[in-house]
Amino acid sequence: MSEISRDPIRVKVFPKGQVVIPIGLRRKYDISIGDQIDVIPKENGILLKPGPKGAVRESLTKHLFGIFRRYTAAKPEADKNDIRAAVEKGFTERYGE
Repeated sequence: MSEISRDPIRVKVFPKGQVVIPIGLRRKYDISIGDQIDVIPKENGILLKPGPKGAVRESLTKHLFGIFRRYTAAKPEADKNDIRAAVEKGFTERYGE
C-alpha cells in the first residue's frame, strides 16, 4: 500500500473494542506498538489521531505518586526498613498480636 487513498477502509472491531490500523496508515503516520492514539469524538464519527511522540505511558503507581507528591514533599523518603516496620505495625494493630 504505497499510496494512501481517501476512500474509507473497513476494519473489524474485536471483542475488547480493538481495531487494527492498516500497515500503510501506521507507516504513513509513524504509529508503532505501544504508541498512544487520541480518540476524538466528532459529529459524524470518531477521529483516531496519533498522540505526540515521546509521550511515555506511565504506570498507575507513578501517576498516583505524581498526584500525591505535593503532600509528601516535606517528608523524608521511606526505605525498605520503614516500609517493613509500617506493614508490621499495621498487621499487629489489625490482628492484635
